[in-house]
Parts: sequence; structure tokens; C-alpha cells
Amino acid sequence: MITLNKTIRLFLDSIGRRDEYEFYLTKFHAAHAACFALLCPDLESVETGAEVLAFDLHFLMRLELVPAILLCGADSERMQRALAKEPIFSFQSLETGAGAAEFIRQSKETEKVPVLVAESELSETLLELLPDVAKRIHFIRAAGGLKNADGEPLSYINTHRENFQPLEKLELDFPALGKMLIDACPGVHVSVTSPINLLQEIFTVKGSGTVFRKGSVINHFQGMENVDRQRLVELMEASFGRKLAAVSALDAACDFFIEQEYRGAVLLEPHPAGLYLSKFAVGKEARGEGVGVELWREVCRAHDCFFWRSNINNPFNQWYDKQADGRHAAGKWQIFWRGVKAESISDIIEYCCTRDEDFIS
Repeated sequence: MITLNKTIRLFLDSIGRRDEYEFYLTKFHAAHAACFALLCPDLESVETGAEVLAFDLHFLMRLELVPAILLCGADSERMQRALAKEPIFSFQSLETGAGAAEFIRQSKETEKVPVLVAESELSETLLELLPDVAKRIHFIRAAGGLKNADGEPLSYINTHRENFQPLEKLELDFPALGKMLIDACPGVHVSVTSPINLLQEIFTVKGSGTVFRKGSVINHFQGMENVDRQRLVELMEASFGRKLAAVSALDAACDFFIEQEYRGAVLLEPHPAGLYLSKFAVGKEARGEGVGVELWREVCRAHDCFFWRSNINNPFNQWYDKQADGRHAAGKWQIFWRGVKAESISDIIEYCCTRDEDFIS
């Protein structure tokens, strides 16, 4: 990873957590493509936010992350005129795919942000450019990420595993476009955000926009027989940032819900009052993709009675509170439950308070 001077570090600290942006910087610098990402703005975001966009892109260049802007369709010439007012941009008319990588390389040498201009449709041009030119696509619209019909923001949309909920009226069918790109280029990252939130979308787990993804395959195991113990341990320790006190503790679980690629897992143990949710681990990269919500949904479909504890400083406690029927604060623990009978609540509180730590401090 590049060395970050104090000014850059302070700015990144204002965007998000240090461990998160360092994780993404390392990931992005390890990627192999002509540019870090293709940014596809709409007309309004260019005409009203060109200065904001230029600032963000200048900052990315200082981080040695070279983005490229793609302007397509009937508004491409108008958007080019708006961007031309900012000296950071250099332009090239694009015969689909021809010379794009070389132009990006030349722009990088002159410390300019390359802008590719094409009269063809956006979807057609993107299919020609992926994955050699870029493996990340950020659609930029003045309105930001997508919202449902009630105006509530959507952090992600699973394009393949569930019916889309009714969306706001869109100028472009982003879900269909996202699905097409994911099908054509597996592993590509596709999201929608606004000019002002671009850096937060790029460098934080939570993001600030809408990510398109296929949706996870969640496997349900009853016992360790078909579980890859080593991968599960690696996930647990990476997710919590600490070593397990005893790997053998995993054997106490009776139910395992594990994302197919071991990017997330939930473990439950038997208890007279129901099931104790002993581990809920999601890999850092998967946290911004809805994997945790998918795991939680599968657990709730399979079990209507379980309980768990969480450190009082856990930032997810507010989310847990919304999922629980009740909670109780005891020392350093918040104890939550779903479906637990009233007469068993004191027992589960005592169990959570006296249970040993699962990870080494």
C-alpha cells in the first residue's frame, strides 16, 4: 500500500474508519485492470456537480487509483462540454474498446483523469470495456443510490435471487443493467451513488449508494461433518480481529449457516430455553453487500426461538435491537432474544453473563 501523508490520512479519517479504508486501498492496488474504476455519470450530476466530481477524482489520483469516466449516448457531447471546464480531465472519442487502455495509461502519466466518449449506448460500450479496462462500475446520478417506492434508500439489490421490490421512477433501468453486467463479467462490482458520496461509497463497508449483486448461497449444516473447519476458523478470526480461545468450541454448535464462499457464518448452540446464537461473523468485504442480512433471514426462517449477546460497544446493537423481541443490559453485555418464553428470560440472561469469552482478548 502507498504511504499516506498526514493530510491524506486526515481526509480519509473524515470519510470512514481507518481499518476499512486501508483494507480497500490494499484490495484496489492489487487489482489488475487498466483503470481503478469506470465512472458513468448522468447529465444532471455532471452539470450540477462537476467541481465535486473533479475534487474526488483528484483525490483518487493522489492515492494512485486511476479512475476513468465514461460518457455515452445522446447526452455525451453535452456532458463533455460541462466537464471540459475542469482542467483535470482529458478526453478521447471512443471507438468501442479501441485504444482505451493506452489512452488511460497516457492520461495517468500526465496526471489527468481520462474521459472516454462514445455515441453508442451505455450497456453496449460497457460490455466491450469489461473486464480488461475496469472491474468496477460506479453509476453516478445526482439523486444518488436507488430508493424504493416509499423513498427509502436501498443499500443493495440482489439481481438474481429475489423479486425486486417496487422502486422509485428511474431514468434508466439500473437493476436490469446491473444484472446484465454481472452475468457477462462475473466478479465485476456495480453500484449507484452520487458525486458527493462517491468516496464514502468506495472506501467504507457501509457505503453510500446501492450495490448490485447476485445474492448469496447460504448452506445449512447440522453438525460439523460437512463444514470446512479451517475456513470457518479463518472467517471467525478475521471477522472479530482476534484468535479463538479454543477452536474446539466450534464443536458445541448444532446448527451452522454458512455462505457458500465462507464470507459469512452464523453458529447456534443448544440450550433448554431455545438456541444460543454463539457466533455471527461476516467478512469485512461482504459486510457492505448484504451477506449478514441474508444469513440472518435464513436463521429466522429456520428457527423462531433463539437468543444472543453482544458487547455494549458493538456498533450493530442498534440493528440487533430492531430484530429482537426484547433485550437486557448486564455489565459489558447487551442480551437479546427472539421467541423466548417469559419464564426463561432470567435463565438466558444468567447464561450470557456467566459464559466464557469465545475469543482471546
